[in-house]
Amino acid sequence: MEDPIRQGRRMYELGRRLGALGAVAIGSAGGPLAQALARTAGVGAALAGGEVRFHDGRCAACAAWLARYYRLPASLFLRQQGREVTVWVLDGQGRLFEPPALPTATPAWTGEWDLLVGVEQAWAAHRAGRVHRAGPLCARGPEGLVLALERMGYELVPARPGIPVLRSDREGFSLQVELDGSAAPLPGEDALAAAAAWVPPAQLLPASQPGPRLI
Repeated sequence: MEDPIRQGRRMYELGRRLGALGAVAIGSAGGPLAQALARTAGVGAALAGGEVRFHDGRCAACAAWLARYYRLPASLFLRQQGREVTVWVLDGQGRLFEPPALPTATPAWTGEWDLLVGVEQAWAAHRAGRVHRAGPLCARGPEGLVLALERMGYELVPARPGIPVLRSDREGFSLQVELDGSAAPLPGEDALAAAAAWVPPAQLLPASQPGPRLI
């Protein structure tokens, strides 16, 4: 494991480069080291004149969605596993990128910090939109996936034969549907968008209740 002080220095310099772009969304999950490094990057971004949007989203795809939604040029997300920290540096379209080097001129101002809360809920609401579904499903993935499926009208139940399982990767970027031993990937900008676009097989929908369902 890299020394935390050295990690902090790298995150500070990365934050300065991201702050020079104008604004950055920053989030973390998994432990205090990831949180401390995220704050360190935020310090660098603010001192470079950037607006820092800290948020409570708990996965990298949620962080990417937030940057797109607010039209921010960059998003930074860190996840801690044990003593290791994984870092996602994403541009305003949710793609991995290398931020440019710092400009030679130092800004004469310091950017501000904001804290955005309820980001998982907002992500779910935006992706679910006006989608109306019904029927039982099992969900495996980040909180935002579960919230989105509930908002669409599905009844979320434990896994059992005959019930589709929508399984996302931990960071919420991809989604697959599993049913009775078979699995298939679902296309979408992220796991929640894929879930919203997926239409369950007709035989799994309740015959008498085609509309939305309160749960």
